[in-house]
Amino acid sequence: MTASVLPLLRRLGTEAAPWQRTLHLAGIPRGRLRDDYTAAAHLAARRYPGLYVPGRLLSPPAWQPHLLAVGALSIHADCLADVPVRQCDPAAFHAWADQVRQGLATGRAEQPLLRAFLHTMRVRPIDPGDVHAYLAAQAGRLGLTGYATEQDHHDNVERGNLPAARILLAACRVPPHARNVTASRLAIDAAQRWDDLADLADDLRRGLLTIPETDLLHFRVTRADLEAGRETPAVRALLAHACGKARAAFRTAHAALDEADPAAQFLYRPLLMLLFQAVLGLERQGAALLRPSPCWHFRLSPTHLVGDTLRILHHRLRLT
Repeated sequence: MTASVLPLLRRLGTEAAPWQRTLHLAGIPRGRLRDDYTAAAHLAARRYPGLYVPGRLLSPPAWQPHLLAVGALSIHADCLADVPVRQCDPAAFHAWADQVRQGLATGRAEQPLLRAFLHTMRVRPIDPGDVHAYLAAQAGRLGLTGYATEQDHHDNVERGNLPAARILLAACRVPPHARNVTASRLAIDAAQRWDDLADLADDLRRGLLTIPETDLLHFRVTRADLEAGRETPAVRALLAHACGKARAAFRTAHAALDEADPAAQFLYRPLLMLLFQAVLGLERQGAALLRPSPCWHFRLSPTHLVGDTLRILHHRLRLT
């Protein structure tokens, strides 16, 4: 856990009024259930500190507990799937997935994160079918070592992104129009591109390479080159190409978001704004991407920051 997260977590515990007010505005009953949502917030803050604080500042308070409940469930699924390939225990993931399915059927659970998510399911129009589809997609990642082609990467990510997009929209009661689902799916895809680059070094060390094999062949780079962290011209060109694809994904997501409803724009614009700066920061690292780093890297683009901030404020005014 980074030092910057610790004050954040202490604030959740000691400055109860803002968080409790958020829970109140979201309609979360007093008692154990509020503790469950607080546990979900703690998990999200630990895993994504650079997104948690802006999310708490920019998103409507009534959305936040439900978004955090969905996010915590996803983070927990990632933790079970993102283990070294040689240590992967499918039984652990499937046992947890069975708990989720049982919870969907009965409305009850023992795990705090799951109790929070099930309550969100009860009060938001989330389709249980999307949850089942998301679990199936996550199960497909177990033991994954890489992708043969860009299409394989796209198909694998898409299987999880589409149900996740619908779940997030439903958690915020954003109308599931096709334009909103498309914008949500593409925003999640762009975020995944950032995550692949940010976790490239760690993923390699646990046996997963998210850069397709066809790209390696095109640039005449081997997996061993990447695992050894070799800073050759070919490796730098390959990584620049991967960063270029990530930037293209953000451009596509921004274009789709421009056509979406204001609520969908307000949901995803802050995420895209922050992560685009992070992609630019990763791109600047070059071959250093192959070395684990505890820090988030940003390269600020004032033009994008100002433009996106104005759009966020505009959509907030339209929603109030």
